[in-house]
This record gives sequence, C-alpha cells and structure tokens, in this order.
Amino acid sequence: MSGDNLSSKQPAPPRIACVATAAGHAGGAAIAMERLAAGLRASGAAVDVVVRDDCGPPGAATRRLDRGVRRAVRDGRTPVSNTLFTADWPAWDLATHPAVAAADLVNVHWVAGFVAAAGIRRLVEAGHSVAWTLHDMRPFTGGCHYSAGCRGFTARCAACPQLVPALHELPARSLARARRRLAGIPLRFVSPSRWLADELACSSIFDARWHEVRVIPNGLDLTRFCPGERAGARRRLGLPAEGLGILLGSVSLAERRKGSDVAVAAVARATAAVAARSPGRPRPFVITYGSGRLEIPGVACHALGSVAEAGVLEATHACDVHLTLTREDNLPNTVMEALACGRPVLATRTGGIPEMVCDGVEGWLVDVDDAAAAATMIERLAAEPGLVVAAGRRARDRAEREWDARLQARRYLDLAAEQWMPHPTRATARGHSLDRSLAPHLDRPPTNGPLSPAVAAIVHRGSPLRGPLRVLRRLAARTARGRATLRPRLEEARP
Repeated sequence: MSGDNLSSKQPAPPRIACVATAAGHAGGAAIAMERLAAGLRASGAAVDVVVRDDCGPPGAATRRLDRGVRRAVRDGRTPVSNTLFTADWPAWDLATHPAVAAADLVNVHWVAGFVAAAGIRRLVEAGHSVAWTLHDMRPFTGGCHYSAGCRGFTARCAACPQLVPALHELPARSLARARRRLAGIPLRFVSPSRWLADELACSSIFDARWHEVRVIPNGLDLTRFCPGERAGARRRLGLPAEGLGILLGSVSLAERRKGSDVAVAAVARATAAVAARSPGRPRPFVITYGSGRLEIPGVACHALGSVAEAGVLEATHACDVHLTLTREDNLPNTVMEALACGRPVLATRTGGIPEMVCDGVEGWLVDVDDAAAAATMIERLAAEPGLVVAAGRRARDRAEREWDARLQARRYLDLAAEQWMPHPTRATARGHSLDRSLAPHLDRPPTNGPLSPAVAAIVHRGSPLRGPLRVLRRLAARTARGRATLRPRLEEARP
C-alpha cells in the first residue's frame, strides 16, 4: 500500500455507549440523552444506548435494599419538596457489558436507581474513558435531585430538610459513600449549564485534581423544532383562534418544583386584569401538556395530557408564549424547544434558565415565586403582540447559534477523541492530601528510564493515589507502548 493511501485512510468512527436508567420519553433527561445519541449517529459515531431494562435485574440482596430504601424515603418525605429522592446504593455493574466494553467513551447520563458511584468507579478502574453528563444535582448530593435551597451537599448532608429527622442518616451515608467511591479516579463531568457545573464544583464530591467539568449545552434537531403556523396548529387542537396562548409543559404538572401554583396565580391575575381594562379584547388562555390538570379561575385551560414529541411540537406552535415559573431547574427541554420554535419564554431567574433567556431579548425573566411580576408581564404581552413576535424571531436566532444538535455532537466527539488525564497536583481544598514534595516529579513527562522515587512512592500501600494507579496499570495494558515499558516498571515498583 502506498504512502498516499496510508495518509488518506480515515480513522474509524468512535464507538460511544450512552448509559441511562431509561430512554424514550421517560423524562427530560431521557429525552436529552436520546437526542444526543441521534446527533452522534448523524455525525458518524457508532452509538449504543444501554438502559436498565436491558441489563436484567440485580441480585436479590440489592433488590431488597432498594425496595427498603425507596419505601423509607416515600414515607419519610417532608413538605419541602416532592421531587425525586434517590440514595446512592450499589446496583448494576456495567464494566463487562458488551456495548460498554467495546466503547471508546462511556457516556453516563441520568442513572438514578441503576448505576451507583461504585459502578462508576468500576468502569474507570476497568480502563474505560467515562464522561458523566449531569441532568440534575443527584450525582453530587445525598439523594435529592434538586436541593430546594439546602447547601448540605457542600459538606455532608447532615440534616436533610427533605426527609424527616429519623432518616437524616440516609443522605449523610449516601453522600459519604459516593464521595469515597469517586475519590481519586480520573473522571470527567459534562454539564449542560454553567449553573449546574458551578454547583458540582461546590460539592464535597468534586476534587479538581482528579475531576474535570465541561459545559456542553443540550441540542435539538432544528429542522424538526422550527417555527410553525400558529393558526393551523390551533385549529387542529380545537383552540381559540384569537387571544394570547400561554403554554405550560412538564412531565408532571403536580411537581412543586415546577411552580405550577405560581403559574396559576399569575395567569388568573393577568386574565382578570385584561378583562377589566379591555372588556372586548380576547382573553388569554392556557395550553398544558404533561400529567395532571390545572384549574385556573376565569381562564380556559386546554389540557393535552402526556404527549409524544409531535404533540409537544403542535402545542408549541399553537402558543404565543411559553410560561416556565420553575423554582429550580437545570436547562429545561421545554424552554429550549419553545425558543427553537420561535416562541418567546416568560421564566424565572433560576438554575440554567438565565443562560438560555436574556431578559427582554428572547423572553422575559422574573424572580422565583413572584406571581405579581409574571402577571404584569402576561398582561403586557396580551396588549402588545408585536413584542411577542419580535422576541420569537430573536429566540430562533439564538437556537440556531447555540443549540444545534450537530454542534452538541461535535463537542462530544471531541471529548471522545481526547487523551485526557487528571492533574493530581492541582490545588484543591477537598479530597485526598498530596505530599507537595512529589509535585515536581509528578509534573514531569514520562520517560523510559527507571521509575522516579516519587512515582514509586505512589505505589506503596496506603497511598491516597493507590486506587488511581490501578487505573494507570489497566490503561498501560491496553497500549503497545504501555505493555512494553510502563506496565513492567509499575509491577517492579509494587511493594
């Protein structure tokens, strides 16, 4: 074969295993994962989706423990939050799963009740390159998926406000367990929002010497999520032809975190104001999708129930503005979908939402629980339809610049191609202590000579870096150079 042929040979497409508790429309995280997988496939990657139902049941002991913990949590919640709460306990071991074993990158997503921190560690120690995509706060808390304002995850979750006092030991032990399992292993996190990345960095789990967090926003197929005709969508759904159409969408409208109670108060107040000041003007009406129903005094509510993606598109095209008065959220799919369809968003200043919506540009922002401010804005939008149209155009422009699924896929492919290693000498206030005298040696590039005293010291039993060294041994075994040089020297240094 000629040199020209060799140089023109294309590298094999990367193989990526996307791991999640569930796929399809099981929730926002599952939808985001499926969209990423589709974008990666369209970009040429070989993608396997591995979900819990494909892996069979865990052992009997694990099932009993899981049922017991779930029952205790269900019966021991306080009124603070009804968002999911999932303790970190051992479950499935994926290190030997065929799709995972063959992958160049294991992309872990929302795995609550499926893969625990111990399972993540086994993946890394088996030599897999792991990128853990965050969809909520659960990977770095003692069990809450959103903290409801509590900062216990930055320390030890000693007194969880979401559980009764009799269960306070559960999140404390869960967090401590996860912290031990994730300590000292090279691990990359991917966050769709800067807000969630910052929360991770504040947690007691994150160690900047071994962990990295990268912000990669979720993406959409913008050929599918695109502006559509409002009049036709309203006609097909049996909605009023006139009036400000307000869309509220969520997997569960009954989840307090989503702020449906605030939305009800805001819409009722705004509609009453419109009727009082302009009796002849069509009143605003509400479109909802997701489980649960909303009853708003004096307002027509059209409930679509739980719908597939086509139903979400139709509802979004039928509305004028998307209302998201959530109390906590990462990077809501519903907000991104509305903006991509050219529909502005009225939302709260919380979580990752301000990264998606600039106040007065692609939509409008109000403070959490401020129903009065939201009502004032709804009243204004009902009176100024040109304001809605202009913001919708800017929303679509923003989506095309930042949330194209192809851009997201490209960033993940770059992640898969990286030969990433941690920086054990990086300063941090948490995690294992590191003898600073070793730092100059650890910063040196590898050589073919004997192991330095510093590297040999790492091997000794009791060293805080003994666990990561096992990772290095496995990585060395997977390359020709490692088998020839690094691995024999590591074995020689074994105490």
